[in-house]
Amino acid sequence: MKLRNLILAITTIGFLSSGCSTIQEIVGDGNTLIAGPCADLTIDEAFFLHEEAKSGFAKYLNTREDHLLFDAFYTASDSRSVAQSVSQCWDRRVSHYNAMKNLEELNNDLARILIRNMPDEDPGQMVSVYRDKYARLMHR
Repeated sequence: MKLRNLILAITTIGFLSSGCSTIQEIVGDGNTLIAGPCADLTIDEAFFLHEEAKSGFAKYLNTREDHLLFDAFYTASDSRSVAQSVSQCWDRRVSHYNAMKNLEELNNDLARILIRNMPDEDPGQMVSVYRDKYARLMHR
């Protein structure tokens, strides 16, 4: 009986020590970085992108170069996507949700203005579509 208890005790100690080393591998030695604030950084990045989109639109208004308008549109879209990604952060609060909703509205409004200023499609293409697809209806 005593021999059985001794074997059981040795086996238990062996399992516990191997378990502790496994836990040590998972947890680390305390020198590793712990995840920092995610939501604040995400919202800050989204605001930065929104400001970049606004300044890109201002540059377009000064120079009238179409590529600046498209860049501003895509930057506003990126800002909206980054703001929505705050829902994946572990430290999000109601204030982050409200900031995300505000950024969505701001970027949607900015995108609407940018779309209004985008160059029209080539009317020659519209005429050719009309001629190819609807000419048979008009020439009876």
